[in-house]
Amino acid sequence: MGDTSERVTVRIPQDLMEKLKLIQQAKGTQTVSDTIREALERYIEVNLPPPNIRKVVVDLSRQDNHQLEEFVREGNSVSVDDAVRSAVREYIRSRLEAVPAATRPRREGEPIAEGPGSR
Repeated sequence: MGDTSERVTVRIPQDLMEKLKLIQQAKGTQTVSDTIREALERYIEVNLPPPNIRKVVVDLSRQDNHQLEEFVREGNSVSVDDAVRSAVREYIRSRLEAVPAATRPRREGEPIAEGPGSR
């Protein structure tokens, strides 16, 4: 970080500090401060996203997460986030196709369905 950073002192419970140290070791960050800084950046990203994006946090089981990571390693997606976005888009598309056009919201660019007696 440049010289525009500001020092902040925070007291945290010992059990939280131990968890932060475990995360530091697992992620390989140099210091607990770096780990906290990374966590704060993620917190801000989730709670203050750009206006055109709505963030959704999804908790996955270890097995599901492992399978997604394997999917990415095999080259089926560029990232776990991208794979999840694609899966959500596909799920929504398939669910919308299962609903009759007259009863579901019209998608952007979709022609208006004409039903009986609409002429």
